[in-house]
Amino acid sequence: MNSNFTIYKNIEDLSDRVEDVRKCLTAPLDNFSGLCGFDGFIDTFIRMEDPSSMKSFGPRVLAAAGIAASFRVKNKGDKFGGNGPLFAGALSDIFERNINLSYIGAIGKDKVTPLFENALKDKVDNIYTLAEPAHSDCLEFSDGKIMLNDLSSCAEVTWERLLEVVGSDKLDEHLQEADYIGAVNWGKLENVGEIWKNIALRLSELKVPEKKVHFFMDLAEFEQRPPKDITELIETLSLITNQTTTMLSFNLKEAWEMGEFLGGEFRGKKAPEDVTKLASFIKEKIDVDKVIIHPNDGAICAGEEGTVYVPGPYCKEPLISTGAGDNFGAGCLAASLKGLDDTGIILTGVCASGHFVRSGNSPSLKEMSSLLKNWQSGKLPERL
Repeated sequence: MNSNFTIYKNIEDLSDRVEDVRKCLTAPLDNFSGLCGFDGFIDTFIRMEDPSSMKSFGPRVLAAAGIAASFRVKNKGDKFGGNGPLFAGALSDIFERNINLSYIGAIGKDKVTPLFENALKDKVDNIYTLAEPAHSDCLEFSDGKIMLNDLSSCAEVTWERLLEVVGSDKLDEHLQEADYIGAVNWGKLENVGEIWKNIALRLSELKVPEKKVHFFMDLAEFEQRPPKDITELIETLSLITNQTTTMLSFNLKEAWEMGEFLGGEFRGKKAPEDVTKLASFIKEKIDVDKVIIHPNDGAICAGEEGTVYVPGPYCKEPLISTGAGDNFGAGCLAASLKGLDDTGIILTGVCASGHFVRSGNSPSLKEMSSLLKNWQSGKLPERL
């Protein structure tokens, strides 16, 4: 295991890096182009009021087993969702729409549903829909969330369907121009691995320079996938890495699961030192350029030159939690496109998610720079 670890315990430890990151974030923009996908969910948000925490919810559910229970909630209505649409929307906002972005996903059977049309029309240049959106009921707590997912339409997201909808020539045009691919939610899309693999193969066939394209991947909740699928995924990641610059991102729970699958013993370990070792362990076992882990209170990146941990601008009571991980990922991809190193990438990621949970809105590069300045000066509020 790579033992080259750098652990920044607080924002003061990062004082010599903050100004460089802020300068890069606010530098003039290049005209980046790429694709994001491939899911789509309609999310019904339910805020738990009593009990308000997962910690207290669990025992009360257990006590009611075999009988019944009733809990007070606030139904917040339906929103567009899915990791892909949220990621794409955040990426567009980060660049203040100064980015060429096409979205491919399950956002309507034959045409884009109004919810997604309204949400994405001002954020992306092209929209391609592959299937009906899946549906999630999201129970939001003060210390986390529970997603109840109806995934019946997810199996329709396939490489064949993508070619049918987008067309080979148009897809090739997008890929020849691409600087990035945002590929998220492998866990719920049982056939999306073929899409990831074939995109990498197509990039190679089109003679797109190796490592030009930044390929960001977030597996999302994958505990329901059988071991053979994970083994096939790891083989696919090696193929993708041969062609592109790969970033493989996990939340802490997902990282524990992957570490366990790979033979490690990290489950339940949350200390920065332990999660840093976990990232390094996964990087050693899986052929990707960067392994990124994002707990609630920081982030870790394991790359070729070592493994780095940065703290996050922790928010005690988030205004919203659903979408924080997608904003983090979009921030990481944006930072990678802007040329930041591993520390800068995850520092940008935590600023993106830190802004989102305080405001409910995805930040721009300038807003992330401002957050970073306020965080460093000790003047970062709980609400923005």
